[in-house]
Amino acid sequence: MSQKLLKSMVIVTLATSSYLLAESSSNGLYIGLDAAFINIGDDTLDITTYDSNENQKSKKHYRDVTSINYGFKLGYQHFDKNRVEVLINDKKINTNVGDITATTFGINYEWGFTSFSSGNVLPYLLLGVDAGQAKFNNFELADKTVDTFGVNFGFGIRYNVNENVDAKMGYIHSSTAFGDFENDKGDITAINQDKIDFGITYKF
Repeated sequence: MSQKLLKSMVIVTLATSSYLLAESSSNGLYIGLDAAFINIGDDTLDITTYDSNENQKSKKHYRDVTSINYGFKLGYQHFDKNRVEVLINDKKINTNVGDITATTFGINYEWGFTSFSSGNVLPYLLLGVDAGQAKFNNFELADKTVDTFGVNFGFGIRYNVNENVDAKMGYIHSSTAFGDFENDKGDITAINQDKIDFGITYKF
């Protein structure tokens, strides 16, 4: 399932980038790094499980949650406001009862609000999806590796250091589902996260 999804995401990205390339001579490729932190301080993580009929089985709260995500991205910029990027992320979530590690492949679309820009500062809105595999360690759900799929949205500020380099800081909300396809009960674990996101990009 995850392989088909990743192939579809790549095709959509290439098709979108080709369209943007035909639209403007000011387009440009860029590379970048992102780091996202969630639940700074004493916060909680909610994990909800469902049965095969999508009825809720349980909802548990885990305390003392810390998390950090590192990502590498390759993207395409159309004028100043449109960006389409592919990402590879390493994610780790720690709680008082266990941790979750994941490697995901994703696609983001970023829309800059040029009408609200001021000098080198540009507000933006971000939408994205990602998929991959995650491993649960020392949880009541038992140690296992499952497929994962997430939806992300957020907003923030991008600062243009110069014509090639920019930095950003923003907020991202992520909703992630984990499917255990080896379990006949069809359990699904859903996690919602709020992140502070930092990033830097270099445009060719």
